[in-house]
Amino acid sequence: MSEREIPNYSSGGCFGCSTTNPHSLRLRFWHSEKGCFTRCTIPDYLCGLDGLVHGGILALIMDDVAQWTNIARLGLLGMTRSISVQYHTPVRTGTEITVESQIIGREEKTAVQRSTVHSADGTLVAESTSEWIFPRLSTIASIAAIDEATLQEFMAYYSSTEEIPEQ
Repeated sequence: MSEREIPNYSSGGCFGCSTTNPHSLRLRFWHSEKGCFTRCTIPDYLCGLDGLVHGGILALIMDDVAQWTNIARLGLLGMTRSISVQYHTPVRTGTEITVESQIIGREEKTAVQRSTVHSADGTLVAESTSEWIFPRLSTIASIAAIDEATLQEFMAYYSSTEEIPEQ
């Protein structure tokens, strides 16, 4: 996979990727051939059963990587319409995973993504399919109670994208 990092210019408090939220996973993202990916190690305090990563945390990371794929590849900020997750094998806390997402379907105001979680040895441990909508930034700002100018400023960093054609 490519090692070209996608810079995070957000000052928001996202649990997955914030650099300012003290509880964030501080995920970082890199371009992959068809999307983007992250590598991370989940700490013990985010377990379900002792020693195993909570499934909701894996779903959250797949969702976050999918959002960064929207940002980096389409120059769009999206909202998850739906996500379907399949868990294949448990993930132990304290072990590195790689999470990748790619756009597998695209229309004017929507996209579909497939995300995968692999263990350090390359085993597929979980995967998801998610549907995304791309409302106006003013709509997202209103829903999130964020100043629209802040979102516009953030998205301006990602205006030159590697557009995925509509299908």
